[in-house]
Formats: sequence, structure tokens, C-alpha cells
Amino acid sequence: MIISIIQPCFVPWLGYFEQIALADYFVYLDDVQYTKKDWRNNNQLKSPHGVRPIYVPVGNASRSILINQALISYNNKWEDDLINKITEWYRKAPFFEEVMSFVKPIIYGKYEKLVDLNYNLNGVICRYVGITTPVYRASDITRNANDKNMRIIEICNHFCGVDLLYDGKSAVNFVNVELFKQNGITVLFQDYLQTPYKQLWGDFVPYMSILDVIMNCGKEAFEIMISNPNSECLKKRDAIRL
Repeated sequence: MIISIIQPCFVPWLGYFEQIALADYFVYLDDVQYTKKDWRNNNQLKSPHGVRPIYVPVGNASRSILINQALISYNNKWEDDLINKITEWYRKAPFFEEVMSFVKPIIYGKYEKLVDLNYNLNGVICRYVGITTPVYRASDITRNANDKNMRIIEICNHFCGVDLLYDGKSAVNFVNVELFKQNGITVLFQDYLQTPYKQLWGDFVPYMSILDVIMNCGKEAFEIMISNPNSECLKKRDAIRL
């Protein structure tokens, strides 16, 4: 059984959703330290003027809080700003109206915590593209381990039959592969090569928020998402399920 464990992010890129789609269990690692100016509350979209940032303001951003303690700031009308940007940049996209019909109400949902906005946005996008992987939160799983690697192993062991952790490429810097192996878990690092798709505004630019993909491609985003030719996880998953 395959598990992916990732920090909650704001409308993340296609590779993030590939990790969800290929896993048997997906866990939001929401009880670790919050990092400012990161993917937790920021992302990027393509505009007529090139790649531009989008974000959700956090009122209590600090290295002393956990991700699930970050609070959205409503001191300015960031929701209007975000919706206006998306409308300006994507109103000519084939699936603009369709996607905005379920994204816009969530953006205006007045969530206290950043994670709740992210959970709801990512959840509705998963449902739209057809990802059915069950989703959990690390904060709901009893913590006995303090070590970072042992905590991940603890989360893996919470689920019956998990023997493969599908992790992001950057995790190679801290994951002790041998320790996981000793605990019966193989670690596979994502090597994601994004398949080009038709975009607005000129030549293809990879690594945009998932919003760019679904605005331009609709539900076809799922096939684009799992078409990564480098995906050893996809090969292993298909071999397991034969």
C-alpha cells in the first residue's frame, strides 16, 4: 500500500496532486512548523504579463506556530483581489466558468484557519478531476515520536499494509531511507516531469498552480497529471494492482 504525506499547500502544482492520486492513503502533515513566504499560502499563475503570484494573507505568521494554527487575515479584501486576478487572466480559458463555479464560493468562505481554506480548495479540485484517495490529517494521528523521521514512520504505521512512502523530491534532504527500510517501508522520491498542455498567453510554462491546468484543460487534468514518464510510483502501483 502506498502513502503520501505532504504539508497543506494553497492550490498547489500538478505534481502535488499526482502524489495524492497515486497513493492509497494521503495525509496532510499539518502539525509541523509553519514557514512564511512559502507554498502554504502562496502560489503562481500565468498571466498576459508572465508568471504572477497569488496568495492568502496570514495574520499571525511566525516560526513559533504550527501550520494548522496559521490564521487568515481579513484586514484587506484579498478575496476580491484574487478573484479579479483569476478572472482577468483566465476568462478566455475553455473551462473558466465551470471551474469558477466551485472555486469562487470557497474563496469567499471566510475560513478562520488557512488549512481549512486549503483543505476545501484541494478537496473540491480532487473531486472535480476524479481523485478518490482517502485524505487524513497528521494532527488526528497520535504522536509518540519526536524525531522527524520516526514521526513519518509512525504515521505510515497508523495505516494497515502501508509499505511504500511516495515522497517529494526535496524530502531526500532529510529522509533517512535506511531507517524507513528497517521499519518495513520503502521510500520512493517523486521525479516529476510535467507533461505540457495547452495554456493561454504564449509558450508553455510548467509548475503553475493546479488552477492553471483545470482552467485550460478541465477534467482532462487527471490524465495530464498521471502522464509523468518518470513515475516509478505509477509503475509500482499498476504492478501491485494487476
